[in-house]
Amino acid sequence: MKSVFIIFFLILLIPCIKSYAIEEIELERENIKLNYLSRVYYGEINKEEKVSPILKLFSEKGYQFENSPINSVKIHFLYDGQLSIENMKNHSTLFKHDFTTIEPMISLKFNEGKSEFMFDYNIVRDLDGYDNSFTEKISEFYISHKITDNQLILIGQGGRLPNSYDGARGTMDRELVLKSQLGRNFGDARSVGIRNIANYKYIEYDIGLYDSTRYMKDFGNGIDFTGHIMLRPFYNLNEQVKNIRIGSSYAIGKNNICYNTYALFLGYDYRKFHIHGEYSIANGYNGIVESNNKADGLYIIASYDIMPKVTLLVRYDYFIPNKNFSNIYSQEYTAGLTYKIFKNMKIMINYINRKYTNKPSSNMFLFATRFII
Repeated sequence: MKSVFIIFFLILLIPCIKSYAIEEIELERENIKLNYLSRVYYGEINKEEKVSPILKLFSEKGYQFENSPINSVKIHFLYDGQLSIENMKNHSTLFKHDFTTIEPMISLKFNEGKSEFMFDYNIVRDLDGYDNSFTEKISEFYISHKITDNQLILIGQGGRLPNSYDGARGTMDRELVLKSQLGRNFGDARSVGIRNIANYKYIEYDIGLYDSTRYMKDFGNGIDFTGHIMLRPFYNLNEQVKNIRIGSSYAIGKNNICYNTYALFLGYDYRKFHIHGEYSIANGYNGIVESNNKADGLYIIASYDIMPKVTLLVRYDYFIPNKNFSNIYSQEYTAGLTYKIFKNMKIMINYINRKYTNKPSSNMFLFATRFII
């Protein structure tokens, strides 16, 4: 297994090195000023300087209009590709490559940037139990309006439901390739609704009413209330304690089943060290899949920034899918390394050891490349 993995990794790496070298030669030959492109993206170029309208569309501020109801238009592109190598006891090694996200996005800002229309479409979304029709591949389709600098109202489908901290996290926000088991089962879902999102010094929250179906699969089965609140009670104290966070999430509703899910979160950041954990319990849940089982799970994740762009991570993850059979559970031990090439691009390498009580345990290596422009 080790020799197969090493050979495969070298085969994967060598073309990348060669391609990188060719690109470097071409960049030097054509004298392309990457610093100039960076300044365009972050909006540091003076108005007098000529910048291609196409390039402006991908800049941080987007293409800006004067004397128009539309203040700016911006095009984004989100990518997530994953390669997994899994070995189960007494089974052959499985190699799998997935493009989980190829997502073009467009945003239009109005009212001096206070109002926004957003549309995102994941071309390669392939969810089990879904037809993966046009509407089910829509990630975000909403209108939002800033009430103040700290608070906004959003109508439509925008972001994942905040029914747990881990379940609500976006592709670029996650430290490891996979979410925790509770995040994957209870959360990681999108739905149409109206929500109020706020972020202040001591408190942030995200509460809303939604249709209880997910990814626009169907409408009219029921209503869902989902809310998340995060407290930073020591924000104005010294550096050692100011980044202690205490949070809670709750989701209740009816789809084909009645369900409610509760989560408790604790987190702490101090300079290069970060740790957080979450416990969640469900009396029925409605994530990407729905279940009327009573279930619970927890995880603890710690990370250390060994260099400005390199982070080392570990996570312990425990999940009981049905509390009526508490002797059936799964545990995951994950170690990972993340390299942030640029602000909005990173590569991730994870090793996962999975232990099950009702099926063979497994070992997995995961490689992921993620970026957004």
